[in-house]
Amino acid sequence: MESYPADVKGLTKRWRLPGATPEGMELRDRILQARGLTDPEAIEAFLSPDLHEVTEPAPLAGIEEAARILADSLEAHRPIVIYGDYDVDGITATSILWHVMKTIDPEAPVSSYVPHRLEEGYGLNPEAIRSLAEDGARTIISVDCGITAVEEAALARELGLELIITDHHRARDDGRLPDAAAIVHPGLPGQEHDFPELAGAGVAWKVALHLARHVSGSSDVGASLRNILMDGLCLAAMGTIADVMPLYGENRVIAHYGLRHMEGCRNTGVQSLLDVSGTGSGKQDAQVVGFRMGPRLNAAGRMGHARDAIELFTTADGPRADELARTLSSLNRKRQEVERSILEQAKEMAVEQGMTEPGRHAIVLRHPDWHPGVVGIVCSRLVELYGRPTILMQDDGGQCRGSARSINGYSIHGALAHCEEHIVTYGGHDMAAGMTVESNCFDDFAEAIISHASEHIAPQDLMPELKIDTEIMRLEITNSAIMQLTELRPFGRGNPAPRVLLRDMTIIHAVPFGKTSDHLKLKLKDEAGAAPPLEAIWWGQAERCDALRSRQVNVVGKLEIDDYSRRPCLVVDDLACEGGV
Repeated sequence: MESYPADVKGLTKRWRLPGATPEGMELRDRILQARGLTDPEAIEAFLSPDLHEVTEPAPLAGIEEAARILADSLEAHRPIVIYGDYDVDGITATSILWHVMKTIDPEAPVSSYVPHRLEEGYGLNPEAIRSLAEDGARTIISVDCGITAVEEAALARELGLELIITDHHRARDDGRLPDAAAIVHPGLPGQEHDFPELAGAGVAWKVALHLARHVSGSSDVGASLRNILMDGLCLAAMGTIADVMPLYGENRVIAHYGLRHMEGCRNTGVQSLLDVSGTGSGKQDAQVVGFRMGPRLNAAGRMGHARDAIELFTTADGPRADELARTLSSLNRKRQEVERSILEQAKEMAVEQGMTEPGRHAIVLRHPDWHPGVVGIVCSRLVELYGRPTILMQDDGGQCRGSARSINGYSIHGALAHCEEHIVTYGGHDMAAGMTVESNCFDDFAEAIISHASEHIAPQDLMPELKIDTEIMRLEITNSAIMQLTELRPFGRGNPAPRVLLRDMTIIHAVPFGKTSDHLKLKLKDEAGAAPPLEAIWWGQAERCDALRSRQVNVVGKLEIDDYSRRPCLVVDDLACEGGV
């Protein structure tokens, strides 16, 4: 096939078109080549992930010391507290370590603590550390938090606590690290792991593995610990996928084996969550975790308290696990209602304040009634709609607290650092962050962020990029070809579902569908007409229905097999029409 220009504008996205591909190459192999996989050994490693890639490489810096401290604490029966976070990554990381330590010694004084999202905020805090020390804790191990907690670590040492920090978030810009008994982090400058992009749950699983090996005195940890570590991979996969970590390298291995094992996972809470998520039987995939299980777990921290989700995965028996899973589903429905309300308000405000117009390359808004546990999700929705980094905050009259989400190529953490004179506290990474601003400083903060974004984001980058793997002919689209593409799973950040381009397709049928008729169902016919029309769906685009009927289009999407008809289906990402729509 010929090579095409690098960029084309569709109706909603900026297309990054594929380069030339050899004639006669199968669809799956064209996808692999487009993603830089041409060496047979690299292709084999990608298609057949090896668990040894996670269990056998050079250990994370600090992990042996962390394992030794935990083993000594267990042997001495010193109370251990796992200090977690309230998102899926923190919940699963906490649960992984709890199960391994309880398997080593069922009577061990091991407990967990997770701060209340709204009352305490993210990470280690002095009040919690003092309270835990007063309650008898002697060893605290953080998961998915703690790498910036310099003052809190000093307090822990002052109180006679052994503090182990395990985290994967960005360290402080001034280079200061907590004075902890051990720090386990895959990306510390000068101590980077071979794979520095592990999730907090991935780091916790590795700590659990090394602890199991330490107490066993061997890499053969025995059946009980081996089983609990395999179940822990299911939890690590959830944390990795829900935290939107890149699904290549060690993360791909964790996700592959965790998802494959999920149906047979012995964790009662996992099975209860699968049941209420309506996933059905059979092999689970990243979509199930990202869009069904993950939101229910996150709802605990957003709308209630994350300790319910930790109880689900740790101490809950069958009936209690089922009850907790139903509670999480109920909280998630409430979260969805709140999210819809905030989204509509924020859209109106963004348009009214001119933040969606040319020259204003960020959205920064506040409102007294917005739920601070939900604004982060709404930020993501606005980024998708307007292609701009977005900050939404709840204003209680004294301070504004909120979340930020960004676009590829623009570090929101860097933007906050540039504007820190207007900020009380902030933290996060390139694509997401949280912050607190004094209410009387909000206007200056908003203008500073918008000015920074407008200066550093080119106008063309405000339209989201859609990277296309390959061009395809209608006759190539068969169930067997689509089934071959499933070998590339799990899909997610860093390994998205393949996107294909079909040219010169005619829309012969277009009709809205869905409970509120928001979506669009299409039938596409190729010029030659040698194959049956291709069924397609385009989520959230029903308003384009009349304008698209009978139009000739180029279309980009991902291929699936329809669950009901068992025929090929295209899930549309974008269309391009000659003359526009």
